[in-house]
Amino acid sequence: MNRKFYLLLGFFAFFVLSAEAQFEISAELRPRFEMNNGYAAVPTDQTEPTYFVSQRSRINLGLNKENYRLFVSLQDVRTWGNDNIANSTGVFMNTGSTGLHQVWAEFDVFKNSRIRVGRQEFKYDDQRLLAWRNWNQYAQTYDAFLYSYKRESWQFDVALSYNNDGTGASGVNDFNVDPIERRLRTLNFIYLKNQITDEFSLSMLNLLTGYQKDKTSSTTYLMATQGFFGEYKKNAFTGKFNAYYQYGKSQTGMDVSAYMFTAEVDYKARKLSIGAGIDVLSGQDASNTDADYQQKYHAFDVFYGVRYARYGNMNHYLTPASTLHGGLVDIYPKLAYHFNPKSTFSLQYHFFSLATKVGDPLANNALLEGSLGGELDMIYAHKFAKEIALSVGISVYNTNDTFARIKDVSPSEIETPVWGWVMLTFKPSLFVSSK
Repeated sequence: MNRKFYLLLGFFAFFVLSAEAQFEISAELRPRFEMNNGYAAVPTDQTEPTYFVSQRSRINLGLNKENYRLFVSLQDVRTWGNDNIANSTGVFMNTGSTGLHQVWAEFDVFKNSRIRVGRQEFKYDDQRLLAWRNWNQYAQTYDAFLYSYKRESWQFDVALSYNNDGTGASGVNDFNVDPIERRLRTLNFIYLKNQITDEFSLSMLNLLTGYQKDKTSSTTYLMATQGFFGEYKKNAFTGKFNAYYQYGKSQTGMDVSAYMFTAEVDYKARKLSIGAGIDVLSGQDASNTDADYQQKYHAFDVFYGVRYARYGNMNHYLTPASTLHGGLVDIYPKLAYHFNPKSTFSLQYHFFSLATKVGDPLANNALLEGSLGGELDMIYAHKFAKEIALSVGISVYNTNDTFARIKDVSPSEIETPVWGWVMLTFKPSLFVSSK
């Protein structure tokens, strides 16, 4: 890592010395302690809680000139103690934990337009479909080409990508492992947004995603996701909604017909914020025996959209398979109390239920439906300074028999999922040159 870092630093220094530009070096250190007895897993009377510390470390290099920009973010993510180079008297490093989080170049083209090429973050609207997924210590980036046009109240973006696993250089145009277990072959989108009034904006997203059929095939299954996001803000009130429809081919080649709808409102009264929302993700109804229905896949896939903080902080609902493809209905009241501009306590409860009936994995010819229990998420956040923040959270899941069964756990063996964490975020600016 040191050699790579010095080479990049020298590369940036060359640009700074040879051109009138602004150069910035910043960093991020984010250690997080967790007690896990139910995060993304179901505890039973045979399991025990785990305790660990994970850490994100980043060095960011940014170059800003009049008509172009360059950004590089080096990242190391590790769990304390998991170094693979170690001996009985010391630990040294983990060769697999370091990499490039972002590296992109951005150029101004034409009037009000720019293009960005390279590994970059995508964050659109409330991140239901395109998100940076920042809770994950690795976070989410995309290797893509992005064209963006902004003028007055309009924004128009187009992104294109095509992924390989490295074998393309030898003339083989496929993934070397089963792509369904790995990642998208291609992710592309067209995004259009208009700030219609000072209070109301409306955006349209057309997403085209593709999975390779198998390791040896050149066939790519393409799925389209199209819909709208609206946001209304006036004084202390905020309202948002999403409406999306999916069609095309699933990862396994089935025809798709699925939908998502969300609605959310918030109201802030002095130090107290209250709100509520509902998410509906369609699912595959196991009780519908109609031949035409069974030939299509009806479970909505949020792809690279955010999960954490949308469908419960404990991440029990990550993919359609998390509910046995039965979809999800999430009703969530929430409140937050702002002690002062630096300190906030928030509380959110999720009432989860299946959107459709699913087969019971623990009983032949039986169906499951209705409530999946609920989750309580509590977070306290305090900002000591612009660069330093501390947050503490605890989540508890109130399970029921249906929840246990869709997770393939006997209801008599399940324990209450509990998860707690403490996280420090330190993001200092180390150096800024003047233009």
